[in-house]
Amino acid sequence: MRFILEFNFLMLHFIRSYIIRFLIQRELKTFTRTKKVVNLAQASSIGIIFSLESEEEYQYINSISSKLIQAGKDVKIIGFIPDKVIPNYYLAKLKMDIFTKKELNFLGICKKPIVERFINEEFDLLVDLSPVDYLSLDYISGCSHANFKTGRFRENMIDVFDFMIKKPEEMSNKTFFETVVNYLRTINTK
Repeated sequence: MRFILEFNFLMLHFIRSYIIRFLIQRELKTFTRTKKVVNLAQASSIGIIFSLESEEEYQYINSISSKLIQAGKDVKIIGFIPDKVIPNYYLAKLKMDIFTKKELNFLGICKKPIVERFINEEFDLLVDLSPVDYLSLDYISGCSHANFKTGRFRENMIDVFDFMIKKPEEMSNKTFFETVVNYLRTINTK
């Protein structure tokens, strides 16, 4: 019985993944974005995508966004909580929106207006800091109208991201976040 349940779960995940990849490919074909390499210093508008896994990661995302805002950047953040409830340590921020697992539809896509606005925003730079695969975040990254998209290396996202960074399994999420930010500071755009 357990084998059948696991098989059904894997099949459902495969079908959802296939449909989301199809939707992303369709969006990539229908919307032509202006691809332009930008580093953190050059970007005036930045979109950040992340999954809220721990308080430490939340604090790090907050510190990064605060520094970017102080530097005069227009920063918008969207986060996914892979649970049905919002953790106690999360404090609502003006530039940060979140959605939970219970706000996803059958495919694993969040259809809240905040997500649609985030996707349609033409950021100079989109940074996907999700350390693990979530279909809902892949959908946002894939459909985003940002000019330069960067994120964690994944074979199935090669056609989505303009710049990808490999995350070794033993690397902590915080170290990965710091690595991405450091690379984005040093990218030479000339």
